[in-house]
Amino acid sequence: MKLKVTDPAPDFSLPDIDGNLFSLQENLSAGHNVLLVFLRHLG
Repeated sequence: MKLKVTDPAPDFSLPDIDGNLFSLQENLSAGHNVLLVFLRHLG
């Protein structure tokens, strides 16, 4: 799937650094601001 700059981020769920499940949609629905940072692994 290719996204354009103005497209909304698709929903996803991943464990956070404490092992708790983070859901993008749940956090946005709760009114939380979310900043997505994508890091490229240079290994």
